[in-house]
Order: sequence, then C-alpha cells, then structure tokens
Amino acid sequence: METPSRIYGINPVFEAVRAGRREIHRVWLNREGNNNPRQRKLANFLSSRNIPVEMVDKGTLFNLCGTREHQGAVLEAGPFPYTPFAEMLGRSRMVLLDSIEDPHNEGAIMRSADVFGWQNILLPRRGAPLVIPSVAKTSAGACEHLSIAVNCSPNQYVKIAKDEGYVIVALDGAGKASLPDIAATRPERLLLVVGGEDAGVSQFILNTADYVAAIPQSGHVNSLNASVAAAIALYLCRPQKT
Repeated sequence: METPSRIYGINPVFEAVRAGRREIHRVWLNREGNNNPRQRKLANFLSSRNIPVEMVDKGTLFNLCGTREHQGAVLEAGPFPYTPFAEMLGRSRMVLLDSIEDPHNEGAIMRSADVFGWQNILLPRRGAPLVIPSVAKTSAGACEHLSIAVNCSPNQYVKIAKDEGYVIVALDGAGKASLPDIAATRPERLLLVVGGEDAGVSQFILNTADYVAAIPQSGHVNSLNASVAAAIALYLCRPQKT
C-alpha cells in the first residue's frame, strides 16, 4: 500500500481537490485563518465537496508537513497518478526535464507548462524529483492537471519521440536556432528539452535534436534560471489554437 502524500499550500490543496485525480483523505486548516479570504474560500469549497476538515494551530500544520510554507492548509491525499509515456505519444506538445534536480525549478516549469498549454511532462525515471509536496507547492497546484510520465531515461524519451515524428528542440546557451523561427514552422508534434541547472541538456540529446536553440540575452548576467528559460520557450512554441 502506497504512503499517502501531504500537500501543503492553499492553491495546491484547492487544485488537488478540483482536479479530482487523487483520493482525498482529509484536510487541516489554520484555526486562526478565518480572516484570510483565500482560506475562507478554500474552506467553503471543501465543504461543498464534503471533504473532512480539522481546524488546528500553526504548530500542528508545521508538524504535518515539515515547513512553514503551508499557508494555513495541509491535505492528505493518495499518491499522484502518473501517466504512461505510451499514452502521451501522438499529443502535440511534450516537455522533457533533463537532469533538473531542484524541485522549485521543476514545479515552476510545470506551472508555466500548464499556463501555456503544454499538458505533457516527461521526468527521468532516475535523478529528478517526482511530484513531491514542494513541487506541488511551487507549481501552485498546476501539476494536478498535467499528464506526467516517469517511464524512461531522457535519451530513451527522445529516441522514441523522434521515431514517432516529433520535432526535437533542445535549449542550450550555445544553440544557433531561433525559437520564433521554429514556432513559425508550426510543427504538428514538438518535444522541448530543458536541461538541468548545472549539466544542461545531455550531449546525446544535443546531437539528436532537430534544433538546438538559445534565448538571446543582452544583460550582464550570463545565464537564465532553468525555469525562466523554459517559460520563455514554452510561450514561444506554445500550441496554436484551432
């Protein structure tokens, strides 16, 4: 039997319930948060869904989730429902996180992916955070609405996607391709690869990619944070509305 997950933060708790993909066990709310309009809205929403709620103090909330970032809300739910990679093949847009080790970067990329219509996230089966509570918090609950696979290594994802007709676009500071130019070709299927904070995209993927693209910079800082670079690319190459 899998261990229940404790999600913290008002938005992650709200989205986990709203998405309806996890089994919801119970919720703890800050008993001193009645004057917080966001917590009141969450409490009313939980009541409308008949979710059991226990009012507790901040110390109890901290003990439940191990962080002060709970915003007065902690939820106990079933495990996150990952999606088999095979079920994603054929969908128009996928984003692969290659060696991203920081849960906050991972969660931020998921939030941007949801905003810009990229509903399919590929995580390596080893070496990257899964959908742990800190990822859910940083994603503002967006992860609850995404299809997320953890089946393969980054190289395997790319090889399979290429065989299935995906255009492979890798982000790299030395890239020569233009993201707007790539988007202008309106590829039917596109896999965007975002590299880790230190290692970047692997050499195999850089060699395999149809395009290696950089984001032009003119400031004094020599590189963008991985999640910021990903957000720019996700926006520029977002799915076109039909």
